[in-house]
Amino acid sequence: MKYVKIVAENYNEAIKKLRIDHGDDAIPISHKYIKEGGLFKSKLFAKEVVELTAAVKDKRPFPGASLSSQKKSTFDFIVDDKNEPVKSSKVQDIIDRASSSASLKVDSINKSIDSLNDSLNSLKKPAPSFNSEPVEKVIPQYSLNSSSKEKILSNDSDDELVKHIEKEVHEIKAALNKLIENQSKEKNIIEEDSQLAPVREILLNNDFDPQECEYIIREVRNSISREELKDKYKIEKSLKELLKGRIVTTGPIQKGSRKKIIMFIGPTGVGKTTTMAKLGAIHSLREGNKVAFITIDNYRIAATEQLKKYAEIMRIPIHVVSEQKQFKDVIAKEKADIIMVDTSGRSHKNELKIAEIKSFAETIDFDFEKILCVSANTKKTDLEQIFKSFNVMDFDSVIITKVDETSYIGNVINVADKYNKPISYFTNGQEVPNDIRVADAEEIADMIVREPVNQ
Repeated sequence: MKYVKIVAENYNEAIKKLRIDHGDDAIPISHKYIKEGGLFKSKLFAKEVVELTAAVKDKRPFPGASLSSQKKSTFDFIVDDKNEPVKSSKVQDIIDRASSSASLKVDSINKSIDSLNDSLNSLKKPAPSFNSEPVEKVIPQYSLNSSSKEKILSNDSDDELVKHIEKEVHEIKAALNKLIENQSKEKNIIEEDSQLAPVREILLNNDFDPQECEYIIREVRNSISREELKDKYKIEKSLKELLKGRIVTTGPIQKGSRKKIIMFIGPTGVGKTTTMAKLGAIHSLREGNKVAFITIDNYRIAATEQLKKYAEIMRIPIHVVSEQKQFKDVIAKEKADIIMVDTSGRSHKNELKIAEIKSFAETIDFDFEKILCVSANTKKTDLEQIFKSFNVMDFDSVIITKVDETSYIGNVINVADKYNKPISYFTNGQEVPNDIRVADAEEIADMIVREPVNQ
């Protein structure tokens, strides 16, 4: 066995030259890029070429050696489905091809490595003794016009070759094991993402921010075992528990030791008047509390007339006021336990009109609670503007109206959570006083998860 160096313009040319000069039994060991042909033995204007080191059989027959003993074991093995031979010395090439191969099969890799080990074992067997002549040292001759050069090395043994290849086999095994481990992890992640895809869809449909979605999904994944990820009911339960922990509620309106004022605020058309009528009926007819109505809505005549009709049916006193002094006097004189105040709907873009309602609120000296009414079918971007605009009044809680008109309510929950505002009630119809419910975190979480929302 002897070693040669082949210099060519590129790696393929070097391999081709090696096969032509030394046959198919030649074994590539390593290659590197070098500079040659510089002026005055320098690197000036030097050309980059490939230097390939290979192990080849001495062409001279060895005395006493049989034809079978001269036959060299091959070290070529397969790492992909293309049946491309890969040399044992090219560790990085093997790793790169294996990493990029979508059809990489562990069994095929293991068989290839086993085959290589068998070849090594056969190489380790002692060869018949014979007297060999020393391998000639050939001094390379370099010229600027040559396409390839050859340098024969000596004073190396087959044992060194075996050790070199054994080391590379070990490196290949370690690299492939790591690759297989990473592929297994990636496969598990893909499977988990597929199992949690319905969760992402639910959250996105409910207008949760994408980053919020990923956070909640990650929490769901961490809260249950890998085996439980195969059970959609376990996933659903985990999601509900996480959502439940983000939903804050106030419970029902309670009569206090002193007169309580409840003011309903919000944009036009969200159902403030109807909602107030429902709560008035509950406290007057069911709870037995003394209730009074005040409306400062002088813009919607129909709404005022509607509230008067409800008040007449429920025998609740009603006051229509337009000035702050009158408003303050009515509250002071009214003997009711709970006074409910209906305000005119104001666009969240009209800061002046919102400030007008705020000025009425600032005249109240009693136990005072301000409730923002928002419709469940309002777009998230509009909800954020509504919360921001009416937050100048420092409202205490939120009533979600018209839940029956949409399939998703997570948009309101998400914005309320962002502004740290609890949910007090939600309404799901026009019927007075039945279509209103005290907000419950578990029920709301269930409404989000079990879409569509229809009561």
